[in-house]
Amino acid sequence: MVAVATELTQVLQELSMAVEITTAGTMALYSGNVLERRQRAAAEFLAWAEHHAHDVLRQQAAHAQVEGHPDRLDQRSALAQQQVCARRRLHAKQLHDSAMAQLRHS
Repeated sequence: MVAVATELTQVLQELSMAVEITTAGTMALYSGNVLERRQRAAAEFLAWAEHHAHDVLRQQAAHAQVEGHPDRLDQRSALAQQQVCARRRLHAKQLHDSAMAQLRHS
């Protein structure tokens, strides 16, 4: 992980050397050098890979919540479903009460 971060920093520094910000705020790319193109591609790939990994983790977390949800474990039990609904209502009420208390005291 440290090696990837170090490499990313190095690639970004090299990329910033290959790009000039003009007075209008636009970027002007220099030279069609193969090395520069590869460095830009590497930086873009690393940014995409980090974003993709974040999306995958979010999807896995959402999937785990659906799979491990109490309603799915006790689908046939009316009592279990009532308990789940009661817990949800209690939690929502606690959040509401907490928010109202914060608003009153701020």
